[in-house]
Order: sequence, then C-alpha cells, then structure tokens
Amino acid sequence: MSGITLNDRIHRRSGHVAVPYKNCMLVWGGYMEQMLDADVEIAYSTYHPTDEIWVYNCLTEVWCRVLTKGDIPPKVSGCCALLHGDDLYTFGGYQHKSETGTTNHLYRLNLKTLEWKRLFPMGDWPVCCDKMAGWVYQDKLYFFGGFGPVGRCRNEFQIVLEPTSELSPWPTGWNNQLAVYNIELDCWEWPRCRGSIPAPRAAHAAAISENRVYVFGGRLRLIRNNELHCLDLDTMTWSGNLTDASKSECGVPEGRTWHTLTFISPDKAVLYGGLSQYNAVLNDCWIMSVAGKVTWSEHQLPYDHGEPRCSHVACFFPPRLLVHSGLTQPYYKSRLLLTDHAYELLVLPFAPKSLFRLCLDVVCQNNQFLKSEYPTLPVNLQSIISARLNNPS
Repeated sequence: MSGITLNDRIHRRSGHVAVPYKNCMLVWGGYMEQMLDADVEIAYSTYHPTDEIWVYNCLTEVWCRVLTKGDIPPKVSGCCALLHGDDLYTFGGYQHKSETGTTNHLYRLNLKTLEWKRLFPMGDWPVCCDKMAGWVYQDKLYFFGGFGPVGRCRNEFQIVLEPTSELSPWPTGWNNQLAVYNIELDCWEWPRCRGSIPAPRAAHAAAISENRVYVFGGRLRLIRNNELHCLDLDTMTWSGNLTDASKSECGVPEGRTWHTLTFISPDKAVLYGGLSQYNAVLNDCWIMSVAGKVTWSEHQLPYDHGEPRCSHVACFFPPRLLVHSGLTQPYYKSRLLLTDHAYELLVLPFAPKSLFRLCLDVVCQNNQFLKSEYPTLPVNLQSIISARLNNPS
C-alpha cells in the first residue's frame, strides 16, 4: 500500500466493521478510494489488509495496529462483525477480487491469541450476501437480510431480484433471511418467526436491548425506507412497522441506508447519518426511545459537529458515541469526484465527562507544570498520561 499514509490506513475506510472490546474500539476491513491518475481523475478501490486490526484506546485516545495470524479472511467490505466474549466473528461480505463476489463464510478471531479460524458449521448455510445486519443473544449470532446472488436454500425466506440482473445467468437480489449461528453446537439454525416479517432489505441497521432487537431502514430496489421493526427474541415475534409519522409530535427520521443505530442505555438508541432516499449523505442524529411506546426525537448537535457520512461505524463508550470514518458523498459520486472519506473520529457526548476524564485532560494540558509530580501517581495512570502526551494525534 505504497503512498498511503498512516492516517489513511486508520481513517480512510468505508464498508468496514467495528466492535467495542473492553476500553477499546476495534476497527477491521473495508476499503478506500484511490486516485489512479490525477490528470484524468479516475478512482479505484483499495481494500485494507485483513491480517491487521486497528485499536483505539478510549482512555489513552491513541490508535495502535495489531497483527493477527491463522486463517486470515480474504479482503472484504460490507460484512457483519459480532463480538461474543473474547471472540470476534465475521460473516459474509463482498470479497475483493473474488469470482463469487459476495460470500457466506464465517470466521472467528480469538482476541487473546489473535488467531483467526474459518468455521464450517453444520446445517443449512445462509445464502451469500453483504450489507446485512446482526446481533448476539444468548450465545447465538443472528444475521438478518442482505444483498447477493440468488442461492439455493431449503429454508423459506423472500428474495426480490435486482431488476437489471433478472435476465442474467447470475441474478442478484435483496433477501430477508434470518440465519442463526449456534456457538455451542457449531451449527446453523433457522428459527420460525411469527408476526409481520420485514420485507427483504440491505444496508439497514440493527441494535439490541435486553431481549428485543430493533431494525431500522435499508434499501429494497429503489426505495430507502424509514421502517422500524422490532423482534422479540424470546417469542420470535416481529412487531410490524412501528414508524408512523402522523402520530409523532417530533417527526421521524427520513428513509436511509448505511446508517448506524446504537443503544446508549437500555431504553434509548442513537440513529446517526446514512444515505437518504435522494442520495444525500446525512449527519443528522435521532434518539429512539423504547420505554413503552416507541418515540423519536431529533438530537440537536452543533452545526459544525462533523461532515455528513454514510457507510461509517459507531461504538458507544459511556458517555460518548464514537463515529468512525465513512464516505462523505454517495459511492458513485465518490468514485467520479474523488471525494474523500471523513478523516476525523467524531465524538458525540450524551452526558458530561466523568471526573476521571476531566482530571486527565487538565493534567495533560498542564504537563509542564505537573510533570514533576507524575512519579507519585499509580503506574497505570502514568502509562495513560504518557501515551496521551507521546501520541497527540
């Protein structure tokens, strides 16, 4: 990856994944747009290496690169990553330079040994797809929806063909499959659901709180919707669409794809950014309350809080939501206009800083005056302060 800076490798990403692990945000995969020729302004995609993980420590506020080993997954974008204990699982996605394009491969990375293993579960496998959503519940990994080739599967779910591929030997389309990986039994399961099952979709977002998962938005053919569906994971019952603009005093978010939905408390989730029905990249922020009846309210942010972005990732470390990278223009415009990714890590606070963080800030800001007192601090605090001061980025 010659000619690519360290900042590029950390921040110029879309179609990547991120998970919160202890006090760190782990970022992996995805691609960035590169300029082929400055004179003719032609862009191409460069996929990031998958043998490395970028780790952002929320205490030291420093990035570091960690190398992995084992069954390294192929370079990929639009996959789904889920954290279970000390294991990171990745499923599906679009494989770079692959004859098949999308995949249904399942990998596990042990975060203690940093070793990858490709898994071959028993049972009927999901169809290949990317841009799906996922969540973890009771030692099982759930994957819903996505876009990819029309594959054979004995389980019942809908596939809506992409119109331009209907006459192709390899048609593609959107699906609403709900496949479950049972970690303990190492097998695929296909739960039977009740209620009004959401239509096929891709590039949607899902977030779980207790025994309920909420799915918002996504694309089907030319429509990017603003539907909100809830699945009770104990009864496997879908709620039907919960979005009703006519009954909302504060309005509801517009339809979108490539957004994030993240719970910041058991009854509140944050919806941020995405790509609108009119191909506009968004930087709006909404609070979804699920205490009793579901309600929406737009969260007002400073007008200059950050660039619009889609195909980003978000992780919550109380009281801050960290939003990482993403495209600042729609994919097709990015390739034509060479619009770059969002370079800055966006930090959205939803409560005042803790006393601990305030003290750290003051100590680092007054380093020259206080450095003689550092030896009196506990060793772990000395390490955090040293990391901050030696890595100002």
